[in-house]
Amino acid sequence: MSDKPLGVALVGYGLAGEIFHAPLLKTTPGLAVTVITTSNDERKRKAAGSFPDAKIVSSLEAALKSHSDLIDIVIIASPNKWHASQAKAALEAGKAVVVDKPFAISSRECREVIDVANKQKKLLTVFQNRRWDNDFLTIQKLLKEGKLSDVVRFESRFERFRPTLDTKRWKDNTGPDEGGGLLFDLGSHLIDQACVLFGTPNTVYCELDKRRAGVRADDDAFVALEFAGGVRAHLYANIVSAIPGPRFRVLAMNGSYEKYGLDPQEDALRKGMKPGDRKWGLEDVSLSGKLALEKHGKVVSEILVSEKGCYENFYAGVRDAILNDTAPPVSPEHAVRTISIIEHARQSAQLERKLDFQSLVTAR
Repeated sequence: MSDKPLGVALVGYGLAGEIFHAPLLKTTPGLAVTVITTSNDERKRKAAGSFPDAKIVSSLEAALKSHSDLIDIVIIASPNKWHASQAKAALEAGKAVVVDKPFAISSRECREVIDVANKQKKLLTVFQNRRWDNDFLTIQKLLKEGKLSDVVRFESRFERFRPTLDTKRWKDNTGPDEGGGLLFDLGSHLIDQACVLFGTPNTVYCELDKRRAGVRADDDAFVALEFAGGVRAHLYANIVSAIPGPRFRVLAMNGSYEKYGLDPQEDALRKGMKPGDRKWGLEDVSLSGKLALEKHGKVVSEILVSEKGCYENFYAGVRDAILNDTAPPVSPEHAVRTISIIEHARQSAQLERKLDFQSLVTAR
């Protein structure tokens, strides 16, 4: 590894930039935040306080014009509607790029960004951090080791209770044409996780609703995916669950796994914790999942302590991919598949029927 860290420009210092990306970047050896862009004066003060050596500027354009020599990687943590245009600008300037999810607001935009990355021969990846959730890692391990075999049904939920519209949150006041709504937000995670486990779906079905008065985009989403081999994934994202269902439920021909509660890393980041802190990525054992397996004709149940969550592995993967010319932690092809599924899901909801999925079909 080079003694000189890779310089990082963090574009956007709202919730995504300040809470999710900044702490992970700060604690990843070999990376250094050298430039932060935000046009908000309060956020500029926060950014300068957390990164006193970084240059604070108002836009990506200003960063690339005045401080290009300090930048190796650009992190796009801005509102969804700007992801594609900013990613292309950074790639065209010769920088590696990380885009926060969703990759873009259409598969056509995704393809345009990928084309620029290929032309420039620069790394491009998407921040699908939920691949490193403790419970998802636990499920991956169960499937890899064959403890759960012949999965037939996979249920995954991000359910919250926010019955009152927050007019200050841009995500609550943005239409789907600008990347608003739960299907883009939490749906990106749910769909990505299902595809990591089971591949590309054969069919897509979706139900979308606007539950809160005045909301501009979907705040209640259900997506059903069918995969080769008969696996069915049912994915839920909503803000009307005062009593949430299980975060995960996996049904297989030899047993089941069920898990309640969310991975602890988001809550830890919101509280100011960071990778390396004591108990980072670990949840209270009272939140452990339950595994039930058939053994000798009987169902035997056990409490299964979750794997350790590790969001920090994403940026370690970005660093290693650049320095060693290896694959990025999240393939942009996987990310465009997720956006294409979202497009199919939205069309399914409009038509009120199940659709065959064609992953290479771009948005019209």
